[in-house]
Amino acid sequence: MAAKEFASIDILSLVDLEIAIIERYNDTMNGSNQLSIIYFCIPNGYEYGEIFEKILRRTDVVIKEGDHYIAVLYHTDKNGAAVVLSGIQEFLNSEPIDVIITYPKDGKTGKELIAKLQDEIKDNYGVILKCLNTEEAFDIFEERL
Repeated sequence: MAAKEFASIDILSLVDLEIAIIERYNDTMNGSNQLSIIYFCIPNGYEYGEIFEKILRRTDVVIKEGDHYIAVLYHTDKNGAAVVLSGIQEFLNSEPIDVIITYPKDGKTGKELIAKLQDEIKDNYGVILKCLNTEEAFDIFEERL
């Protein structure tokens, strides 16, 4: 099974959709009220399709920007996300990158989660991703400046 790759402009909508599904079908008995988002890099020359096929599930969503990847892991707590991230790093034989954001602990909305993810990536790795920009222009005239 393989994760699905989506366009980077879809990340906020996808996270909001996952949260809406969790809220609608909240079932704390089987853990379906959990969502994790992980960040990792795949250096040039590596084939990411194999990671998607062997490590990620078909219910997982992947957003790519350059060689930076974000995976939205439905029905996955922080410990489960750490196992997935560890498997990716082991596959790539790379240094650990440990950015894991979870719902609802790190945010209750998609915008909060995405902002927290960007802050963590920026603080830990000095990377700013366009796909994680949640700020909107205040006025049409700002675009002319």
